[in-house]
Amino acid sequence: MEIRLPANFSTGYRWVLDPPLQAARVLSEDYRGSSTSPKVGTPGTQIFHVVFPREGKFNLKFAYRRLWEPSSVPPAQATNLVVRVLPADAGPTRSGKIFPKDLGPDPSTPHPEVEDPQINGKKVELRRPR
Repeated sequence: MEIRLPANFSTGYRWVLDPPLQAARVLSEDYRGSSTSPKVGTPGTQIFHVVFPREGKFNLKFAYRRLWEPSSVPPAQATNLVVRVLPADAGPTRSGKIFPKDLGPDPSTPHPEVEDPQINGKKVELRRPR
């Protein structure tokens, strides 16, 4: 599972599991600064890749703190994530019930990727998001 939390490492703060010994195991941790403004001090995203030892319900507690401060100092922010891990053979998930995989596209509905472009002599300018 990938967990993304807003962070700004230039402030000295980072997200940590709090308490550090929880049932989930962090496989990797990464930080990505803002791609729209790559200046020093710009907020970014801290990314955790987490695995769980078994199916069940897990409560992950994260605290946004400076690592050099004692644990008696309260975190600047805290969050709880409740994760429910289902066994592989548990049947369809809630989203699987809403969007079944065997339901193909309706042939009467036009789809942009298969429609023929309408050429009308006008220029179209495409812009990349900033």
